[in-house]
Amino acid sequence: MRNLDRLATLAGIEESYWDIFGVFHQINDHAKMSILSAMGFSVGSPEAVDESLREFNERPWRRLLEPVVIMRSGSVFAAPLTLPQDLWQGEVRWRVAAEDGSVVEGRFHPVDQTPSDMRDVNGGTMARFSLPLPADLGQGYHRLFISAGDSKAETVLIIAPPKAYAPSWLEEGRRLWGIACHLYSLRSESNWGIGDFTDLAELSRITAVLGGTSVGVNPLHALFSMHPDHASPYSPSSRRFLNPLYIDAIAASEFQDCPEVRALVATPGFAEHLGKVRAADYVDYSAVSAGKLMMLERMYELFAERNPPVRSAFDDFVNEGGTALHHFVLFQALHEHFHGRPWSEWPHAYSSPDADGAQAFAVANAHRLEFHAYLQWLADEQLAAAACAGEGMEVGLYADLAIGTDQNGADAWSDSGSIVHGARFGAPPDAFNAQGQDWGMPPFHPHNLREEAYEPFIQILRANMRHAGALRVDHVMGLMRLYWIPPGEKADSGAYVRYPFDDLLAILALESVRNKCLVIGEDLGTVPDGFRERMAKEGALSYRVLRFERYPDGLFKRSEVYPALSVTTSATHDLPTIKGYWLGRDLEQKRRLNLYSSQESQEGDFEARAKDRILLAAALNDHDLLPSDFPGEDISEQDAARQLIVAMERFLARSPSLLLKINLDDLLEETDQINLPGTVAEYPNWRRKNATGLETLADNPFVNEVIGAVKKER
Repeated sequence: MRNLDRLATLAGIEESYWDIFGVFHQINDHAKMSILSAMGFSVGSPEAVDESLREFNERPWRRLLEPVVIMRSGSVFAAPLTLPQDLWQGEVRWRVAAEDGSVVEGRFHPVDQTPSDMRDVNGGTMARFSLPLPADLGQGYHRLFISAGDSKAETVLIIAPPKAYAPSWLEEGRRLWGIACHLYSLRSESNWGIGDFTDLAELSRITAVLGGTSVGVNPLHALFSMHPDHASPYSPSSRRFLNPLYIDAIAASEFQDCPEVRALVATPGFAEHLGKVRAADYVDYSAVSAGKLMMLERMYELFAERNPPVRSAFDDFVNEGGTALHHFVLFQALHEHFHGRPWSEWPHAYSSPDADGAQAFAVANAHRLEFHAYLQWLADEQLAAAACAGEGMEVGLYADLAIGTDQNGADAWSDSGSIVHGARFGAPPDAFNAQGQDWGMPPFHPHNLREEAYEPFIQILRANMRHAGALRVDHVMGLMRLYWIPPGEKADSGAYVRYPFDDLLAILALESVRNKCLVIGEDLGTVPDGFRERMAKEGALSYRVLRFERYPDGLFKRSEVYPALSVTTSATHDLPTIKGYWLGRDLEQKRRLNLYSSQESQEGDFEARAKDRILLAAALNDHDLLPSDFPGEDISEQDAARQLIVAMERFLARSPSLLLKINLDDLLEETDQINLPGTVAEYPNWRRKNATGLETLADNPFVNEVIGAVKKER
């Protein structure tokens, strides 16, 4: 094997892959070199490749301890220890400072143990030993310190549970159901043109009254306040913080305590603004943002004048947020200062949170930074209240974690060490796009992430599990491998890069148990062999979508073959609603927008949908879920759509899947999907509101018909 191939393999680049169509792809040298270069390896010449390979091979042999050691409860606790030959005969003193403040220490004599491996490095011999640790170390994040001769080292020691959190209903095998929505699309008489956390609380209460146990939402991540029309929740600025547009300004105490703000809201001009944004069929993000942030700024001025006792909860929030929150609000203020320009175009003095210009700006603009912290505090408090609003719900808030962040966002700016700039990730050729998908987001650096003891990953999990009873991890295969696209290349020229799967799963399990948060892995698309089985052993629920659950010949799988350890649903945000699917509304949209590359591909889609309708009806009829005359000539379009929706939800409700997710869009008989893949400005993605307001939801006859049918099956 050539050294380029050796280096690529050690770095985690897979030599080849099979796509979803069964086509074999061999990764070429250009792709390998481009990805290696993006990772920081020098590969400009054969000599540079040789040196990079040597350095990478020797790196773990040049330090006494690895940057992080991760173990599972129930296993034998030991840490790998690398010692030069002159320390083999001596004594190693070790100390574990546990997370709870306790300390345990001991001594280790290398001469009493046979090394597991040896290596010559720079003319000296290094040996790898296994340092035994106490078997009663508790789960959590500890630090291990060692001292050998004049050498000292320390590492992060993580003890994780055997698997993720399993609530009692899951262990008992009770099959639950809940309603899923896109928060921004919720319509109510009180919101300011976009669904907010008060709407979420109301939907939770309604769901609980109907007998549901969870309310699922789109990712609530922070987007770009300077670019409110950048609306995709799956391409956020930060996955650690919340979108302030979901704040209900009226629910904040400053609104109630500020006559000036209440008077402004009551003026004819603002009342007219609210009337327009509320009545609109699509969220007008620019108008909503302008109106809401203007009022929140006035409210903050009142808040800033309050005495310390009133501010104590806020101060606690800021202290708990620590460096991560400070970096985020600094980015927000700088993004305003530079008029929304990408951070890569800012002067070098502002290129990172630690840069001189950024630090000076933070001091000079502390008031503005505090305003953005105030927004995060309000958002966090209101989300916490909404998550608890559905009294008696056994799951509660079902949150969604996006797979990555925008390259121009806060996370990429503040976390440049563990994020790879230049490369993007996406998906190889699949059913959505035969040319592959470029999601335009920078990947985590698998090696640098480990060097940082996975702290960025841990923070993201904590932030998203903070108020959630369940967390859906988008494209969960990214914990095992991610499809990287080299700089300057198209999506079909990428390669898979491996990640420290075992470590990431252990951390996921630990944070899941700590936060009592069920893990759901969105495992759609190109799924590696054995991946779903491993996730099941980890206690994570699979994500099964009716339209993708097929036998090799295209027939829909029977509901009873769905795995119990799964969430099942009729569609995702990238698919048409049930009604829209049956009517072919998504295909009509693609034709109207000239998205087909040829007449043949258009005709192929329409023919495939006609066949799918027959197959779907056959699957439902096989379960005796459709009337004999469906879709007969005497049935109106509305009647047929309603019968289909009820039948599909009953079909899924019959499955062994322990959690059923009913989409609010289907309960409200929506036709147009929320996102049309392959479009940006051509289609109003992430904007369509529900046609029906929350005020009538609980008494909606069709909603109650569907829920009643599901409850009988569950």
